[in-house]
This record gives sequence, C-alpha cells and structure tokens, in this order.
Amino acid sequence: MSTICGWIGAHNAFWIGSVRMAHGKGAATDALSGWRIGAVNMLHKARTSRQRLRAGMQVLHSSEPGTTTRAVVAGAGHFRVHTLKGGLVDLKAFRKTDHYDYFYRQPGIADRMWVVFPVNADTESLFCFDKYGERGRFGDCAREVAGETLRGVKWFHRQLLLYHCLGVGAKTFAPAERRVVRELLSGAPEKVIAERLGLTPATTHQYVTVIFRKFGVRGRAEFMSLWLNGRF
Repeated sequence: MSTICGWIGAHNAFWIGSVRMAHGKGAATDALSGWRIGAVNMLHKARTSRQRLRAGMQVLHSSEPGTTTRAVVAGAGHFRVHTLKGGLVDLKAFRKTDHYDYFYRQPGIADRMWVVFPVNADTESLFCFDKYGERGRFGDCAREVAGETLRGVKWFHRQLLLYHCLGVGAKTFAPAERRVVRELLSGAPEKVIAERLGLTPATTHQYVTVIFRKFGVRGRAEFMSLWLNGRF
C-alpha cells in the first residue's frame, strides 16, 4: 500500500476483505446484496481517530451503508476502479449528506480511489487510497497505475484473503483461531505457537485440529499447499 501510495500521490490507504454472506432472496432484499466486511487493515491508523475508525467499521458492517459503499458493491463480480471525483456518485448531492461531512470533509479527504479484485464468487479484495487537501484529485494516470498494478497479482489477493481466514465458504473462524492460522502459515511448530500465543500445547493442538477440519485438510502439508497454490 505504501509503495502504490507513493506512485499515485495518495496519503493513506486501507485494505478490505469482502465476503458475500447471503444469497438468493436474502441477498435480493439486502442493501449490499449480501456482502459484508470480513477483515480490514489500514496503512496509517494515526491519521484517523479511534472513534472515527469504529464509526466507519459500523457503517461498513451495516445493512444501511453509505452511498459510496452501495455504489462500489453494485459492481460485485467484476474488476473495477472507482474514484469519488470520477463519477462514482452524484458528488454534489453526496456532499450535502451527514455521511460525507463526517467521513470525508472533517478528516480532510478530498478524493478516494477504490480498486476491487473479485477473487471468486463470494470474496473480493478491495484497496482504498485517500488523497487529502481541498483540491486533491486522482487523475486518469493514477487510476491506471493502481488498477494495472493490483489487477495483475491474483495470487496476492488470494493469499491476503486466506491469511485472514476468508474465502473458505461459509465456515467462520474465532479470533483465537485466526491467530493460530497466522502462526501456522509462518511455519512454526505447535510448541512454538503455544509459547507465542500464551496457550497450552493441548489447547493449541485442539485449535490446529479444528482449523484443519474447517479447511478440509488432513495435516500441515495440505494446509500449506492451500496457501501456496491459492486453492480455497
């Protein structure tokens, strides 16, 4: 994110792992067609207050999202690059909303770019880039650079989702299981994982067994193969 920010003149960025949680009738009656946020990582957290971050997460997880969120989700299933000032929404009308005032004007965000990569039918990898300053704007060159860079690394999007335990169907993972998954991907043996996470060896082994079952593998070798080959 830092490298791409430098290339396109962005001041901050964040990544979202998006998952389709509802299908059929449930998705048809949902404002986001069943899509929800599975994981978020921000480049420079210090640029956004904790209160604003929490409020933002509530909006992202809400069934009544903001105008821009609905517009970005509308293209689900297709690779897309949008910018706030590039016609994503009616900007004149959007600037009159409380959502724009709190999440864009107050923190000083002049323009935002969304680059969305659909990994499969139920997961998407989304990168957002923010430009600060009253007249800041992402031009066509910046859109092309960010889009072409992130479009050509499908393996990277797959690994990001797998790292956050996303992209494995309807199975859900507890926070402790997510931490164990990350340690497993580092190659650490169970004894070391137990020490790092402050768990007993027995509890660690129980977590590992459950994780392997959820991924549908029989051991560490098959689990690592999922990571290396992006088969989830």
